[in-house]
Amino acid sequence: MKKLTKITKFESGQILILVALMMVGLLGVTALIIDVGGKNLTRTQLQSAADAAALAGARNLPGNPTLARSAATTYATSNGISGDNLTITIASDNKSMTVAISRTSPSLFANILGASSSTVSADSTAKVGIAASVPWIVPFAIAKPAQFNYDHVYILRMYGAGSTLDYPSTTNPGYPNNYKYPYSYTSDPDYAAYGLNNRYPYQFDYMNVYIVTGYDSHGNPIFDNYSSDYQDYLRNGYHETFSINQNMYYYAPSTGSQSAVDIFASRVTNDPNTDYTKAKVGESRVILIPVVNSMLKRNTYTNGSVSISIIGFVGFFVQEVHTSYSSLHNDYCMDVNGNRITTGYGTCYWFEGRFLKDFVIGTGAVTFDPNANFGLSVVRLTE
Repeated sequence: MKKLTKITKFESGQILILVALMMVGLLGVTALIIDVGGKNLTRTQLQSAADAAALAGARNLPGNPTLARSAATTYATSNGISGDNLTITIASDNKSMTVAISRTSPSLFANILGASSSTVSADSTAKVGIAASVPWIVPFAIAKPAQFNYDHVYILRMYGAGSTLDYPSTTNPGYPNNYKYPYSYTSDPDYAAYGLNNRYPYQFDYMNVYIVTGYDSHGNPIFDNYSSDYQDYLRNGYHETFSINQNMYYYAPSTGSQSAVDIFASRVTNDPNTDYTKAKVGESRVILIPVVNSMLKRNTYTNGSVSISIIGFVGFFVQEVHTSYSSLHNDYCMDVNGNRITTGYGTCYWFEGRFLKDFVIGTGAVTFDPNANFGLSVVRLTE
């Protein structure tokens, strides 16, 4: 009996030792799990902050690297990066930005081994590229000119349905026979140097387009309800996103209807920003336009049977709208002989503005094909 008691006590003692050892091991494993989980959580937080800061900063590239750095720093701080090691690096071509963040993370398990903390880090690079997809485009397209000159004021003319200009014309490229000049042409510093007989070269026409909403059982395109939706699209842009190489379909040449003119005029009056260098996406003066290789004759009406492929996108800042004849504002056009034209909408309407260079529209699909570069950029995180 005494031997049995001794054996039982001995085994009990062994069990206590084993339990103690198991508890130490369990605590160690628990601490390790907490350490690993804490580091992973911290790394996730830092990665999210680095991604957001890089995207926020890169929106100001390549034009303003100083503002890009400031914006990234501000965004990182607002996302809880305070007292951490923040490093911002901008590439020599000002087209990419890297944000690196590191943080000292306390350790439970490592502390047992003599290390009280460890460093957790994350980095993110955002690159500016040519916009390969653009949302909220206007319902028309322009032909690719020889070049976009970002230093000149351009005129967009709506020549009216009666003008049957062969665009581009071989005898009179870019101008219809009944071309009308704005009254202020000879005195405005942007145009005065050209005179009435030396036609202003910085102008363009556009063509209205259908947008495909689907296809029927025979593969034929189904178009939007163009007649009822056009003015909404002109005022606010199409709700969908469009991409390079996507097909649009020719609808009709531009027209100078009063409703269209008034919509463009409202885009100006509703936007207090008059400085194109400070333009931002979403402002009503800013219109995003698909670019195509060429346009059809102005007297062509195809009912959507002719497809047009998008080759790029351009941004245009509307500075001033001329809404044809107005006796109140003395705003009218004149012909090459200096005779005043007062026949109303559709004959003399035009608006002026500038193409936007290095204009970042946000995130989206990107291309690095220089032939698709018409001034619009997007930012995206590199893989």
